[in-house]
Amino acid sequence: MSEQAIVCRGVLKNFGAGSDAVRVLRGVDMDVRYGEMTFLVGPSGCGKTTLLSVIAGLLNPTGGDLAVLG
Repeated sequence: MSEQAIVCRGVLKNFGAGSDAVRVLRGVDMDVRYGEMTFLVGPSGCGKTTLLSVIAGLLNPTGGDLAVLG
């Protein structure tokens, strides 16, 4: 199968508002196909858990496009 299970295009996530806002995700682009294993690797605090939370629907993205399972 070559269909996409997850598609992220320019996904942004800010915490806070106005001048106090902190941008945690900055234009994330990612494709994950059905049956494919994908690993997120990076230092503590780089946004791995935030990205997974946005993909899972636990957090709303500030911007960009996200499609999961369709």
